[in-house]
Amino acid sequence: MLTKRQSEILGFIQSRFFADGYPPTFREIASHFNIHSVRTVSDHIAALEKKGYVKRDKGKKRNLRIIRGAETPIIGEISAGSPMVPINPDDSVRFDKFIAADHLFLRVKGSSMVGDGIRNKDIVVIKPQKTARNGDIVACLVEGEVLVKRFQKRHGAVMLLPANDNIEPLVIREEDGKKLEIIGKVIALFRSYE
Repeated sequence: MLTKRQSEILGFIQSRFFADGYPPTFREIASHFNIHSVRTVSDHIAALEKKGYVKRDKGKKRNLRIIRGAETPIIGEISAGSPMVPINPDDSVRFDKFIAADHLFLRVKGSSMVGDGIRNKDIVVIKPQKTARNGDIVACLVEGEVLVKRFQKRHGAVMLLPANDNIEPLVIREEDGKKLEIIGKVIALFRSYE
């Protein structure tokens, strides 16, 4: 069980991973929480490490890796349709599903996937893998360019499908000599409204 301060620090580390792609330094953690001693932060990090939430990589300035994220309680449900009475379910969300040491975070540029809810400036979370199933939304490398598209393989050709009627699918056939490399599967996205 985490103390309130440990939970706050873990949440801050996670949020910096989301926003910046790397963890905060101990000094940045101390500054954020108005903690006067970096040693106090070090003690909190040691407790988080002992409890299996973070791992320190020796010899690096930004040496924190999240092993297991904090559970954040879901405090209720909110309607995106008709008004409803708010309830307080016994549920939580674990952010470590989205933050594994090998996951990649890429900022989206463009509007080709808006039909799948992926918008310009969103951050997509990529689970690295070299293969894809039909229907997966993937990050891939085509002729040196990184793309996010829906994967479809049919009759020896790969189609990278946009989710925008104004954009044509990209068809890749082996005989055309184009190279396609799957980087990984999109498993989540983050969007800021600020």
